[in-house]
Amino acid sequence: MEREFISNSGIEIKEVYSPGDLPEFDYDGDLGMPGAPPFTRGIYKNMYRGKMWSIRRYSGSGTPEETNKLYKTELEIGQTGLSIAVDHPTSCGFDSDNPKAVAEVGVAGVSIDSLLDMEIMFDGISLEKVATAIISGPFPSAPLTAMYFVMAEKQGIDLKQLRGTSYNDVMGVGGYLWRPDQVSPRHQLRIIVDCIEWCSQVAPRWHPVNFDSYNYREQGITAVQELGMLLANAIGYIEEEKHRGKIPVDNFIRSFAFNMGAHNDFFEEIAKFRAARRMWYTISKDRYGTKDPKCWQFRLHVQSSGCTHTTQEPYNNLIRVAYQVLGAVLGGAQSVHGNSYDEGLCLPTEESMLLSIRTEQILQHETNVINTVDPLGGSYYIESLTNEIEKRAWEYIEKIERVGGIVSAIESGWIQGEFKQAFLEHERRMNSGEVEVVGVNLFKLPKEPYKVPIFRPNFKAPDIQIEKLKRIKKERDSSKVSQALKDLREATLDGENIMPAVTEAVKNYATVGEISDVWREALGTWECPMKG
Repeated sequence: MEREFISNSGIEIKEVYSPGDLPEFDYDGDLGMPGAPPFTRGIYKNMYRGKMWSIRRYSGSGTPEETNKLYKTELEIGQTGLSIAVDHPTSCGFDSDNPKAVAEVGVAGVSIDSLLDMEIMFDGISLEKVATAIISGPFPSAPLTAMYFVMAEKQGIDLKQLRGTSYNDVMGVGGYLWRPDQVSPRHQLRIIVDCIEWCSQVAPRWHPVNFDSYNYREQGITAVQELGMLLANAIGYIEEEKHRGKIPVDNFIRSFAFNMGAHNDFFEEIAKFRAARRMWYTISKDRYGTKDPKCWQFRLHVQSSGCTHTTQEPYNNLIRVAYQVLGAVLGGAQSVHGNSYDEGLCLPTEESMLLSIRTEQILQHETNVINTVDPLGGSYYIESLTNEIEKRAWEYIEKIERVGGIVSAIESGWIQGEFKQAFLEHERRMNSGEVEVVGVNLFKLPKEPYKVPIFRPNFKAPDIQIEKLKRIKKERDSSKVSQALKDLREATLDGENIMPAVTEAVKNYATVGEISDVWREALGTWECPMKG
């Protein structure tokens, strides 16, 4: 049987490409120069010649005290940005003493219950010198952001100069769609947009939303589906703000940021990042009429793909990570997370953490890939593939809009059906050998060739966090906390912006769980439909 040459998104790949594959190619309209519309070649004129991409690992585990030591180690060995990985209870809006939380406190991320935990985690770390991404499910993102802001003010930092990101993606970070006891996507979007509006006034350099298609790509969808869902999601947020009409659309969009995955299909992933910039320029400028060039820039963080990493022969993942990071850089990312090779088995060890950072440092300082901007620009193959991915992604956005947009697609179960079908199709192709994975279904050895070190979590973290919570609740002014939570409930029901009330609650050491419970009680909870 003759082999088919197709991309992971099902795009047929020709044997060779020539000018005939770009019959209507317009250099200025389709490609242009870096730092200029349509930004296909990058959002900055000199890209990495002017500023390296930031090395940013998604990390944190156990207690805030342990994570503080981890962050200091990462910064010492050359990491240039921090990304907080919170544990599952925190990401669901549960405190560590919640009966639903105890078994997972500090297991796969750091536990953050109150402002005290945030202060401990960043003790001795200057927030002026490092940009931090707060990565959690969207439900607790508002109180976690408020905690970071209050902590920054205590360090004497002007919030108008504070840099960082709140993920705040209604579909993002570890599968919000499957988290328990959440408010509906419609109510969640309201809380998120409140945060975006508020940050545009008080912290204009902060990115209050990072649309995070990495996590939905991990469900098995294609590069085309990932890009279509990502941009349809951003469109849904803009439509919500247009309906409100509280701030100009330029002010709303200016601080948007995006996060995507880098997978194994090397050239398709590079073309995806290039298509994303061009599509976002069209959406922001042409569809919504923005005037500020910052609104046209697709600011991109890329993470190597966890779902491509194997538990068999895990050292092979070092090579996968290196290729994926190279693809992210050739695709023009502003910051990059290279996974640790052992993440299919455990949280990263000190060895694997060091190797993931060194992978990016070697790329930055030894390979000379930074010497010229967009070195693949003008390749007949790359430009043709970029055009095809863009075409298919526009068609996929139209599919989502036909079912009512991103919120309706979630509430109806349509998105969940797409994930389910993609996952089953990926498993079928893996089992049949259509997708080749070295060490798994190709060149498989009869037994594992080596052992790797395994990270062991701190199983005392729940006890430590629960004891800390007891102390906080005993020492804080309970009457101020009660009043702050009452004010938050009233703001939520009255349709006011919730962030001032959230900030006041946080200042008085109200917990993530207490704040989230206000919304659960006031807005009700939502059960995710599963279809497909």
